Amino acid sequence: MFSKRKTKNVFPLDFYGEEGSWRFIIRAEHPREVLDAMYWRAYISCHRKDFDLLHMATAKFNYKYNYSASDGSELHYASGSDALRVNMMGPIVPISSILKKFSKDKTQDDE
Repeated sequence: MFSKRKTKNVFPLDFYGEEGSWRFIIRAEHPREVLDAMYWRAYISCHRKDFDLLHMATAKFNYKYNYSASDGSELHYASGSDALRVNMMGPIVPISSILKKFSKDKTQDDE
């Protein structure tokens, strides 16, 4: 039997990165960008201070972060032993803008 259902387009494909409580998304728009997005997500998670993702972002996403009870100084606003839930925003950065910035920085270093 022939199915008339449309095939779902999976792109853009998002790769979530995290460094501590700070989260971000690297977005691949095309199939040829998937491996680059996976690589840069891992690299940026380890070298977060080298990148200004907020200025390269094209969009944002919201998420909730639960502060743990392990650090008492962070819980002074919570009542008792309740975890403190904080609404946070993370940047969505297309991999094309990261590659463009990286190639521009590399050509400046070569000169």
